[in-house]
Amino acid sequence: MAAATVEKPLDVGGPMSRRAAALANVKWFRALAWRVLREGGPQAALRAANARAAARIILRQARRDALVSRMAREALRGDRVAP
Repeated sequence: MAAATVEKPLDVGGPMSRRAAALANVKWFRALAWRVLREGGPQAALRAANARAAARIILRQARRDALVSRMAREALRGDRVAP
């Protein structure tokens, strides 16, 4: 008897895994910012600001990557239907 479930291949390196990695990195940098502020230390505010800036850079790059990927898919899809 065959199994009722079908395994879906992993999306390693694909858009979903890149998005998941970007979100994990953003979460880590934001947690780092809170930890730095909570623990204090030399130039804690500056280090927290740098961590938050890194999170914003990662989000901006992920959005840009998604936009470029979407444009490339649409361009390739448009080439196939053209006569």
